[in-house]
Amino acid sequence: MKKILVSVLIAACLVTYAHAQTEKALFESGVAQMKAEKFQEAIETFTRLITIVPDNPDVYKNRGVAHMKLNQYDKAIADFEKTREIKPDLKGLYSNLGVAWYYKGDYVQAVKNYNMEIALTPDNYYAYFNRAICRAELKEYDLSLKDVETALGFAPQFYLALCLKGDILAKTGHYDGARQVYKQALDLDPAHPYAGDQLAELNRTHSPAPEPEASDRVVKKVLAEKKIAAPAPAPEPAQNAKPDPEMNELKGTEKPSEKESLTSPGIQSDPSSTLVSVQSGWELQAGAFGNPSNAEKRHKALLDKGYPVRVVVMKRPSGKIWYLVRIGSYGTKSAAKADLEKMEKKLNMDIIVRPAGRF
Repeated sequence: MKKILVSVLIAACLVTYAHAQTEKALFESGVAQMKAEKFQEAIETFTRLITIVPDNPDVYKNRGVAHMKLNQYDKAIADFEKTREIKPDLKGLYSNLGVAWYYKGDYVQAVKNYNMEIALTPDNYYAYFNRAICRAELKEYDLSLKDVETALGFAPQFYLALCLKGDILAKTGHYDGARQVYKQALDLDPAHPYAGDQLAELNRTHSPAPEPEASDRVVKKVLAEKKIAAPAPAPEPAQNAKPDPEMNELKGTEKPSEKESLTSPGIQSDPSSTLVSVQSGWELQAGAFGNPSNAEKRHKALLDKGYPVRVVVMKRPSGKIWYLVRIGSYGTKSAAKADLEKMEKKLNMDIIVRPAGRF
C-alpha cells in the first residue's frame, strides 16, 4: 500500500513539474515573439498559456500589450482589467491602461489610471511625464507643467521632458522661458533635431529681443558643427506626443523590470517630386531634420560615398514636416542591423534601423 502511495505521489510531482516547464517555455516564447514584433503570434501563445494558468496576471498584461501594439485597444483594456482583478497592485499595470485610454482618445480615463500608477510608484518619473502629455491634451497646461517639473526633478537630463516643457511654455505664451528650455535640451543632446528646430521656429514666429546668442543662425551653426547623425525625431509638441505600453519579460524564473517610453504618433508620407517615400520593409536612418537643406547636405555626403541614400519626407498630423535621410531597403530587421554595424564603423556616424516609410 505504501509503495502504491509513493508511486502516485511521484507521478503527481512529475505532472506538476511538466506543467511548470510548459508554462515557463510558453511565457518565454511569447516574450520572444513580442521582441521580434510578432504580436499576433504572441497573442496566440499567451492565449494558450491562459488555458493552462488562467490566474497569472503577467500573462494577461503581456497579451494586453500585444493587443495594443496591433491597435486593438478595447481588447487590451479588457486584458489589463482582468490583470487588475487578479493583482491590482502589479507595477506598470495602470500605466498600460493609461496608454490604452490615451489612444482611444479618453484622456480623462488615462489621467485617472496614471494617478493610480503614481500612487503605487511615486518615484516613477515616466508616469508623471505621460500624465503631463494627457493633461496637455485636456489643455490643463498648469497641471501638465507641474507634472513635467516633477519628472525633471527625478531625472534632470530627461530630454523629452525638457522638450515637452518648452512646448507647454510656448503654447501658453511664455516664449522666453520656452527658448531657455529648448536651449537647455539642445545643449544636453545636440544630436536630437527637435529642440533646435523648435527653437528656430519659435525665433521665426516670435522674435526675441536682440541678443547675439539667441538668433536662428546660432542654433543652426551649433547643429551644423555637431557632425553627428540625428536619431529618430522626438515626439511632437505636448498635444501630439503619445505614451508607449510596457511588457514584462521573463529571465529564468524571475520577473523582469518594467520599462516605459514615449512613442511618436502616426505619420503620413508626403513625398515631393525629388524625394522618395518607401512603404515596406526596413531602412537605415542616417539623420532626421526639420530643415530640408540640412537633409540634402547629409544626402549628398552619403551619395558621394556611393550609398543608396534618399530623403523621405514625413508629415505629422499637426503639419510639422520631417526630412529623414534613409539608406537601403531590407526585407528583415536583422539584415538591416547587419549593415548598420558595418556602416557605423566606416562612416563614424550614428545610424538607426527604422521601418520603411515610417518613423
